[in-house]
Amino acid sequence: YDRASDLYKRGTGTQADYDTASAALETANAQVGQAEANLAVGGLPARPETIKAADNQVKQAQSALGQAQWRLSKRVLTAPSPGRVNDVIRNPGDTAGPTAPVISILPDGAVKVSVYVPESAFSSVKVGALLSVHCDGCGPDLRARVSYVSPDPEFTPPVIYSLENRQKLVFLVEARPEGDAGPLQPGQIVDVDLADAGK
Repeated sequence: YDRASDLYKRGTGTQADYDTASAALETANAQVGQAEANLAVGGLPARPETIKAADNQVKQAQSALGQAQWRLSKRVLTAPSPGRVNDVIRNPGDTAGPTAPVISILPDGAVKVSVYVPESAFSSVKVGALLSVHCDGCGPDLRARVSYVSPDPEFTPPVIYSLENRQKLVFLVEARPEGDAGPLQPGQIVDVDLADAGK
């Protein structure tokens, strides 16, 4: 109930879900209270059958309460890992099936910078090297550490719009941002320099 109430207050739960969870919780609590009252009455002398019956009612009410709490917990959606919302696929009022995505999440630490290094600079890029990353909206101190260097050359990908580089061989290099990668967005174009060499 607390989770449904919190979801409703934050606007991520519906009024119907909140009302259903609230009613189920109130019913289960009422059943527990009634069973405990019956058990208290049954505790009077010379009523062993009543005591046993009231004890069974308490167990049944507690079982119903546990089921209501379990059903309520299933209405709460949680992400498999911490991260930030990258895209909203379904909006309030949209219908989604049980396996249909509602939002797209970019997990923390999943951002990487992919760059293509020309043959002339390939020998100076090693795993663990520090890169300076420059982009629109990025701070001056954004750094990324090289985590992968492809051993295989390839022709410059067509997404790199440069006539003088389109026929040259390049090597894929991947780097993970150090610290907060908040300014970097998926698909964003960046310029990088070797932090040590300044080129």
